[in-house]
Amino acid sequence: MADAAPLRSEYELLKERASEALRQGNLQGALELFDRAHALSRQLGEPDLEDMAYCNRSAVAIRLHRADQCEPTLRQMLLRTADPLVAYLSAYHLAQACDARKDYKKALFYARIAHRYAATLGDGEYQASALNEIGNARVALNDFEGALSEYRQAAGLLGAPDTERRAFVLANLGYCLLLLGRLEEGFDSVIRGLRVARRVRAARAESLGRLCLSFGHLLIGRPWYAARHGGEALELAEAQGDERTMKYALLLLGESYKQGGKTLVARECFDVLQQTYYPGMPQVPEMLLEVDVCRVINLRA
Repeated sequence: MADAAPLRSEYELLKERASEALRQGNLQGALELFDRAHALSRQLGEPDLEDMAYCNRSAVAIRLHRADQCEPTLRQMLLRTADPLVAYLSAYHLAQACDARKDYKKALFYARIAHRYAATLGDGEYQASALNEIGNARVALNDFEGALSEYRQAAGLLGAPDTERRAFVLANLGYCLLLLGRLEEGFDSVIRGLRVARRVRAARAESLGRLCLSFGHLLIGRPWYAARHGGEALELAEAQGDERTMKYALLLLGESYKQGGKTLVARECFDVLQQTYYPGMPQVPEMLLEVDVCRVINLRA
């Protein structure tokens, strides 16, 4: 095909621009660029490339709460493809889609399939990403020891280079250690992950790190440090439209102010949380003022 070379160059450029927009938290911009890349992949007439382009745009659509639009096609791709990379990507994004709708058993199922294909490919980063998803599902299912093993394997596969993926894994590993009461190790891992996130300017990974630090400081009775990190997590999450982090940041902020004796400010946080995420449950603020939030929440669930 005479136009294949320029089309391929344009496709690669769009994919790079979309990946950068995603890293910066511009989800809508990333989706539009990935959609354009997907359309170009169809023109190139390469089925495997088209499948991979669809997986790229699915990753963003899932974060924009449009998982239901992607899952049927991803399942079809996983069943019909003979390409292990397409199989890995479709299974990996199915795991993320299931996680987004809180079906953690199915998320675990698909993440394990993704890991098997990643091992077939021999790609350490793909294996680490799949292990991270397995760990996330196991934390959500309250299997903290099992999750810890997955996160440790993922961290070992990623090595030392600074990447957004490594920042996520270190934050998740640290959070799991905090849950298990291994506070010194937990803080160390979260802080290392946060430093990586800041160095590579990965806003979403930084917001997760801040959220984990807020949780950790609440565990050791340092509410004002918890409030600082919770506020920064909320600000970063709002800029990216990351509703899961926004919800948990409001919870931890409210708990921080409550522990710090600022009951009225705590109630304001819990009121915003209730009005935004639990509109049919007016009892939520009063209930949260009476319980130890850190004992009843799971940041992965």
